[in-house]
Amino acid sequence: MLESLRNNKKGILLMALSAFLASFGQMFWKMYHTEGLWALAIGFILYACGALLMIVAYKYGKLSVLQPMICLSYVFAIFISVFILKETMTPLRFAGILVVIFGVVMIGGGDEKEESQ
Repeated sequence: MLESLRNNKKGILLMALSAFLASFGQMFWKMYHTEGLWALAIGFILYACGALLMIVAYKYGKLSVLQPMICLSYVFAIFISVFILKETMTPLRFAGILVVIFGVVMIGGGDEKEESQ
């Protein structure tokens, strides 16, 4: 497990940052209705930066490890909704966060070496 994380570390970090930027971009899209056009523009810029980081991340890891990391955007979105938008955190949402994080860690650390025959 640690070897997989070590081999894909740069890609995983870039993909997590990509998910983070995409989540903030979506938050600004939500704020568009109350804040105006500037929020929409910032949202598109953040989302585009996240997409570009995702493309770069694929250079530094395996697709089967990196692609599931996008699910971290769900975790970031819930934290954004609670801490910035002042929405409520229910026990079910918290349990969902734990399940997503567990799945991401299992997939990120589950990259096995190919055995030569």
